[in-house]
Amino acid sequence: MAATVVGLSLPALAQGQVGRMINTGEEATRRAEQTQIRINQLDDERSDMVAEFRTLLQRKQAAELYARQQEKVVESQRRELESLTDQLGRVDEITAQTVPMLQDMISDLETFIAADLPFKLEDRTQRIETLKTAMASADVPIVEQYRLIIEAYKAEMEYGRTVQTWPETIQIDGNDVTVDMFLYGRVALVYMSPDRRYAARYDRATREWVPVENRFKEDVSKAIRIAKGTTTPGVLYAPATKLSVQ
Repeated sequence: MAATVVGLSLPALAQGQVGRMINTGEEATRRAEQTQIRINQLDDERSDMVAEFRTLLQRKQAAELYARQQEKVVESQRRELESLTDQLGRVDEITAQTVPMLQDMISDLETFIAADLPFKLEDRTQRIETLKTAMASADVPIVEQYRLIIEAYKAEMEYGRTVQTWPETIQIDGNDVTVDMFLYGRVALVYMSPDRRYAARYDRATREWVPVENRFKEDVSKAIRIAKGTTTPGVLYAPATKLSVQ
């Protein structure tokens, strides 16, 4: 009887142990699953943190690059500011050197007009007076003074490239006579009355008006008509003397 009881109790004891082992294994499995889930979560968080770190690193590198570029811009602006400051400091010096040059240009132009053919003297003299007034005015910037002088030079140059005619009243033998003045560039200056009674050319050497020979009157008349646009263009002949430049 004792042997039978012992034999019956052993399997029951082993069965209980097995059950506890199974429960322990299941508990360990559940804990392992939870641990794995946590590991996966941590791995995902790590991946997110790595991605965020890389993004921040790229932003940092971009910010550093932008900062270096801005440093170059600031340095360039600093050098430009120094240059402008230096130029402003030399404005008075430049002005002091420029004003005499401009005054000499006006004086040279005035001398040239006085030695040139005496055409449109009122307009040309008035232009010189305008330049002198501009130079004497503190309200006219030096840049504008220079522009006015260059415009005056251009106007004088244009006279030498064109032919012009205009009516003018002059004194001939004590009488007022209206004539057609004609300018052959700067080759010759002549006048002729509409009836061809009076015709003369300006002599550079004597600085006097010399009568035009009859053989030139038709050429002068044709030149005046061409300049007025009353006849077709053609070759112009001017009663001029040899020009010597010394």
